[in-house]
Amino acid sequence: MADKKCVAVLVVIGALLVMTISLIATSLKKLASDEIGIKYDTINKDLGASTLREGLHNGPPGFEFIIFPSVYKSLEFSLKCLNKDGVQIKLDVTYQYKVRSANLRTVILNFRNFTGYKKVLTYAGEAALHESCSYFNTSQFQSQRAEFQEFVRTKIIERYDVLYADITDLQVSNIERPSEYESAIRSKERAREDIQVALNERPRLLTEAETEKREAETQAEIIKDKADSDARILNNRAKTEAEAILTQYQKEAEAYKQIIEASGLNFSIEGFISYLGVRVIADAKNPVYIGLQSPAKSSYN
Repeated sequence: MADKKCVAVLVVIGALLVMTISLIATSLKKLASDEIGIKYDTINKDLGASTLREGLHNGPPGFEFIIFPSVYKSLEFSLKCLNKDGVQIKLDVTYQYKVRSANLRTVILNFRNFTGYKKVLTYAGEAALHESCSYFNTSQFQSQRAEFQEFVRTKIIERYDVLYADITDLQVSNIERPSEYESAIRSKERAREDIQVALNERPRLLTEAETEKREAETQAEIIKDKADSDARILNNRAKTEAEAILTQYQKEAEAYKQIIEASGLNFSIEGFISYLGVRVIADAKNPVYIGLQSPAKSSYN
């Protein structure tokens, strides 16, 4: 009988030990270094009041932690939106977000857990991107990219502020416009570049044209001066030759005058003509044959 009592006592003690160990095991939970959480009593359906960080924590038997990340997590978006002109734009945006630990209890009451919270943050981010897209026209996405990124940041912060979340490292990594628009933009850019090249070349071409004009004018002056010089030379030569001929004829006239005058040879007109004929024949380089009608004379006295 005593043995049965001892066995019963040992069984009770063993059961108490097992129960105690189980209660202790279910009353201790651990949070990692990148986690925060609030205790939730699964039996009494009671949510704790304070946010706890990494370490081993005790609570009512069977409690759980509703856990959120204590570090920033990334969200990535690749979506299409309509801009101010009604043109479809493709955006690739990334940023990091984190729940505010001071408001974790409110977040859990509103969104239950991290999975539900992340869905709401994703929807809010998409809405902010669509809203931001509608404020910019097609050309502004190219010319004001930095302003657009800052505008997106502002809109996301506004929406996340009411959700008790902070963001950092926002990047608009890609803005893709329709291919037809891109082709038109490239054509316009090429035309602008061609115009700029032409404008840059204009001073050089004007200089070359001016240089060629001056060279042509100089060449024309040279030709004109040479023509004037040649004309003066020919004119002077003609005058000199004419004067020489006149002088020669004057001297011959004076000589012939002396021949005819009484103070000279006192030729008659017929004798002078005969004299000239003899001179012509004497000066001829080739033989001269003259036929004289009878009674022609070769000399006159």
